[in-house]
Amino acid sequence: MKKLIIIGIVAGIVWLMVQFPHTMLSPGELLQGHQNLNNNCTACHTPFGGIENNKCIACHKPSDIGKDSADLNHTTILFHEKLTSQSCTDCHNDHHGRNTAVALNGFTHTLLPNSVATNCVSCHSKPTGNLHNQLNTNCSSCHNTAGWKNNVTFNHDMLTVVNKNDCATCHQKSKDAWHQSQTTACGQCHSTEKWVPATFDHAAYFVLDQDHNARCNTCHTNNRYDTYTCYGCHEHTVGNILAEHREEGITAIENCVSCHRSSKEGHEGSGEGHDNSRSKEKNGHDDDD
Repeated sequence: MKKLIIIGIVAGIVWLMVQFPHTMLSPGELLQGHQNLNNNCTACHTPFGGIENNKCIACHKPSDIGKDSADLNHTTILFHEKLTSQSCTDCHNDHHGRNTAVALNGFTHTLLPNSVATNCVSCHSKPTGNLHNQLNTNCSSCHNTAGWKNNVTFNHDMLTVVNKNDCATCHQKSKDAWHQSQTTACGQCHSTEKWVPATFDHAAYFVLDQDHNARCNTCHTNNRYDTYTCYGCHEHTVGNILAEHREEGITAIENCVSCHRSSKEGHEGSGEGHDNSRSKEKNGHDDDD
C-alpha cells in the first residue's frame, strides 16, 4: 500500500511537469524574444540532454545573427558563422528576465578566429578624439581584449612626426607664467618618455656654478620662473648696487644676468644691461665731447 502511494505521488508530479512545465520547471522568466516558448520547454531543451546547438540554430541561423534592418551599411561583422566548435550556451543564457543584455555572458575574444579578433573596428567604433584620429596603428598596439582601459600601453612613436612634435595637439600648455611666456617647442626641455624631470639648459641664461647651484625657489620666488632676484642671498641693496654700477657708467641694473653670467665677477654677458654711457666711456669719449 505504501509503495502504491509513493508511485502515485511520483506519477502525479510527472503529470504536473508535463502539463505545466513552465510553472513546475522554469527557473525564471524567459527573454522578451522567447516569450512564445514559455510552455514549450522542448523547443530549446532535450530531456535529460541539456541544450544542444541545433535547437538554437533551428531559429537562429549563424550567418544571419547580427543582421539588423537598422544597420543599413552592414557595419557589424557577422562572426557567428565562424564559431563552429563552440556551444551557444558558452556565451548566451536565458531565464534571467526579459532584458536581452543580461543574457550575454561568458564571452571572450579567444572564441573568435584570429582574423576577426585582430580586426577590432569590425565590431567596435574607433574613438573620434584628437589622439585616436592621429593613430593609424592597430588597436592592439595600446589596448588588449581583457578590457579597453586595462593595462593600456602608449608610445609616442606611433604618432606621425608632425603630431609627435606638436604636443599641444593632445596636451594643454602649462598655465604658469614661465611656460606661458615660452615659444619654443616642448621638446627643448621635455621628452615623450615623461614630463618630469625636464632638461633645461640653465647655462644659456646663467651658469649655476659654485654657490649658485641652489634650489630653484632661491632665485625664482613664488614659483615664478619668468622672473628672478639676486637680493635673496647677496648683501646688496638697490641703492648700493646702483651707486657702484654708476661708477662704471651702468644705470640699468634690473637684469643682472645680462652682464653677470656666472659666479665669476668679471664674467660678462651680452651687455644688454649696459647703457650707452659705459660704451662711450670705453671708447674714450662721452656726451660732453
